[in-house]
Amino acid sequence: MLKKTLIATLISLPLLANASGYAGLDIVSSKIEPDNTSASAKPEALQFKFGTWINRDETLGGELRLGLGVGDDELSNNVDVEIDRMYGAYFRGQFPNTLPVRPYGLIGLSYIETTANFPGGGSDGENYKDLSLGLGADITITNQIFLSVEYLRAVDRSGDEVSNLGFGINGRF
Repeated sequence: MLKKTLIATLISLPLLANASGYAGLDIVSSKIEPDNTSASAKPEALQFKFGTWINRDETLGGELRLGLGVGDDELSNNVDVEIDRMYGAYFRGQFPNTLPVRPYGLIGLSYIETTANFPGGGSDGENYKDLSLGLGADITITNQIFLSVEYLRAVDRSGDEVSNLGFGINGRF
């Protein structure tokens, strides 16, 4: 129920907002630590994000994300792990838009689909989902262009852990 409410709220934000929005493309390095092993893998993904502001000061907003895997990494025993898709919906709190470097925090839901490819052939899929928390900063380049750096603790449930480190280029509209 919480997931449906959060998604419906975020989808309706552009209709309610009087402020502008932004879109961006990030390269994300994930660290995936499944509960059934002590090893970890660090696959990469490309992530598109779209956000809108709830207020005119651009300090509160909502953001939707979609990511696709672009690289895999070895987990253990030659088992390669890759990200198939990542989805997310987040609320974002940020310092005012008058600062050239704007720290922000995120809270929302993440859903990550992965595939493990075994050395003898065959594969197995694993899905991770959880309430997510993140911290980041936007660095203004021009009035319309900014860079972002972010750490997101996407999943921390039942022994499974997924964290993302992202670097992106974004545009305001």
